[in-house]
This record gives sequence, C-alpha cells and structure tokens, in this order.
Amino acid sequence: MKISVSLARRFILFLCFLLSINLLAQNVPPSISDPEELRATQIERQKVFDSIIEDPTNLENLFNYANLSILVGDLEAAIGVFEQMLIYKPDLPRIKLELGVLYFRLGAYASAKRYLDDVENYDPPQEVKEKVDVFLKQIDNETRLFKTQSVVSIGTGMSSNANAGLDTDVVTVVGDLGAVELNISNKPKSDLYYTAAFSSQITQDLRHPRGDTINYVISLSRQVYRDFSNFDSSTGVFSVNRKFNMLDNEKLKLTNQSFSPSLTAFKVFLQGSELLRSHRVDVDWKATLMDSGTFGLNVYLDERDFLGSQNKSGDFIGVGLSRSIIFPKSGIFLSYKTNYEHFYATSPIETYIKRSFDVSTRQALNSTTFATTNVGYSYKDYEEKDPFLGLRSDKSLNLRLGLTKILNLCWNTDLGLSFSTNKSTIGLYARSNEGFSVKFNYLCTP
Repeated sequence: MKISVSLARRFILFLCFLLSINLLAQNVPPSISDPEELRATQIERQKVFDSIIEDPTNLENLFNYANLSILVGDLEAAIGVFEQMLIYKPDLPRIKLELGVLYFRLGAYASAKRYLDDVENYDPPQEVKEKVDVFLKQIDNETRLFKTQSVVSIGTGMSSNANAGLDTDVVTVVGDLGAVELNISNKPKSDLYYTAAFSSQITQDLRHPRGDTINYVISLSRQVYRDFSNFDSSTGVFSVNRKFNMLDNEKLKLTNQSFSPSLTAFKVFLQGSELLRSHRVDVDWKATLMDSGTFGLNVYLDERDFLGSQNKSGDFIGVGLSRSIIFPKSGIFLSYKTNYEHFYATSPIETYIKRSFDVSTRQALNSTTFATTNVGYSYKDYEEKDPFLGLRSDKSLNLRLGLTKILNLCWNTDLGLSFSTNKSTIGLYARSNEGFSVKFNYLCTP
C-alpha cells in the first residue's frame, strides 16, 4: 500500500506534534530500574524518533519507538504511534493486541476491551487467544460493581518465650511500701504454634468520575500452641472505609491524593473466652510526592474494652505520620511510620502516653523473591504511680527479617525471623522473645 506525499506530510506533522508532547512524558513507572540503562534507552528512543522523521511509514521504526516508549514508562506515546499505524493499515491484529494491553495498563478498560475483542475476529493462534482471554477476564473483574480479593493463610512457628516467662530470677519493685524482692519461678519456655487466617476485601465501585470506592474488610485468625494451650487465641476484625480520590495539587507537586475515613471493630478471644473488643474511627490522607514516594497522615480514636480487667479499659487518641521512598538504583522500597497516642484508662495508673517508630524495607532479589526487614521501637510513659509497684515506663524494640517467595500465580510463602525485647522500670513487665515462622498464602480464592 503506497502513501501519497501529502498524506505522508500530514502524518509527519501529526506525529511530530504527538511526540513533542509525549517525548519526555512518563505516565507509568519505567520497566528499567537501572538509571544508566534507562538513560541509554532514552537516547536510543530519540535516535529512533529521528529516523521516523526521515521515514514515517517504516513499520519497523514505529514498532521500535513504541516498544522503547513502553520501557521508559511513556505508554501514551506508544498508544499514539499504534493508533496512527492503524489509520493507514487497519488490519494489524498484533497492533490491536498491543493497544488492548496498553490501555489496560493505563486503566482505560473500555478502550482495552474494544481492541481485545477485535483481535478475536482475525482467528489468532491459540496462545494469543489465551492471552486475550486473560485480559478480558481481568477487565471484567476490574469493571464489576463489587470486586473481591481474598487470602487464605496457614503456617507454623517457634517461640522461645511461649509462656511469657521472665528472664530474671529475682525482681525488685519499689513502691510506697518500700523495696520488695519477688522470686520468679515462671521462666521462659519455648513452644511450637500453628496459625490459620482468612481475609477478604470487597471493593464497591461508586461509578464516580474520580474512581471513589467503598471497601469492606473482614479478617479471621486463629493461633494454637502445642503445649501452652492457655495462650490459644482467635481474632475477628471487620472494617469499612470510604475512599475519596482527590485532584492533583500542582503547586505542592502532590498526585494520587486520597482521603479515607473508616470504621473498624475487632474482638480477641483467649481459650474461647472474649478477652478484648475495640471500636475505632480513623481518618487517613495520603499522596504521592515528586520522588514517587508517598506521604500520609492518620488520626484515630479507639475505644478498648478489656473484659477481664476494666481498669485497663479506656480510649486511645492518636496521630500518625508515614513516608515511603523508592530507590531505583538499588531497588529498595523504604517506609517509615511514627505514632503518638494517649491512652485514657478507667484506672489512672493505667493511663499512659506512647511514642512509636517503625522502619521497613523491601528489596527484590529476583523476579520471584523479596527480602524484607522491619524495625520497631516504642516508648511508653505511665502518668501515675502504682501504690505497690511504683511509676512505670516501658521501652520495646522489635526486629523482623523476612523472605517472601512467589511460588506460582496462586501461592506464595513467607519466612520470618523475629527478635523482641521489652524493658521496664518494673521488672515484672520485662520480656524478651525470639521466633521463627513459616506461612503459606493462597491468593486465588473465588
């Protein structure tokens, strides 16, 4: 098929206009994490662009430019090239497949479905049909009014202090009655435990132009010890939140802003008897910053009711800040959280202020294996003296090293090694523990 000179000129003018807009654009993160490789790809992309100016009907150059655009994250430029190719040669099923996939990645599901449906009209090979069916099924799932994501987990672990024993033989407490020495017979003992959990999130699409949703979450878990069955526990959680997607703030360079109020209720059972219940209200705000990391603010009120000890029941008021950063060169994702909360207990001696800090990292070792670390520290000050034990302050440090392995599309496994220590001005509350756990997660529940 020959293209007239005037038509070619119009093609060049349109393409130049299109590419001048998108040449430096990035509408998804690049597929290349190495900055040097990314820079080299961008240079190669510019060279191919220059060759398109010289020969605008060369399909090979157009394909190369589109593929390089995909690598650097400029899907809109690739779409523009493919759309223009279809104007002059509409019977290209491969191009329609590429367009369907690209529109899918941008979340434009109606356009994606239009192209993917059209591919099947060309009697493509079986492997292409299977690929198209996968995307069409996912589009159907993404465009449903209600979408469900569920995870079933089973696991086992070892705890070096399963009975919550004290590390010392004698504890000295100093209160209003003077110094008292307590002989400790409850020493730490290790034990195996087994866990099972189920969690499900139902997302309701509100058909709002901003993509607002309501999310319903239910989570159930059970932990059983081999020997210390008096510590067997179960937890049930239900939460609902309304996510408001907000407009970008160009002045502050904030994108993907969201505002989410939520309500959460949970119960904890010990040996089948209810131990604790909670009713919590959260307000969260989150946004993406210029460095592609995120910043978040969380404010919450939490009513806690300890059924076995009303003195420890009361209300939390708290505020938290979070920050995440991506380091493309090393492939490390780092997140930081800090919290300040005030607990107003029924009993004044159980009222305290708590400050906590949490740092987590995640790094891909290869395409299916990820290493994680988590370090948490908290400092808790009680406001009044216990008549017998005295004034109490607690410091807690927790470290977890993890390894996550993706086994297949439905299964992954998580290995964890943890260390924790809790120091207190009152020795009765000092504890330490080391543990190892293995958990398997099934993600393909209906």
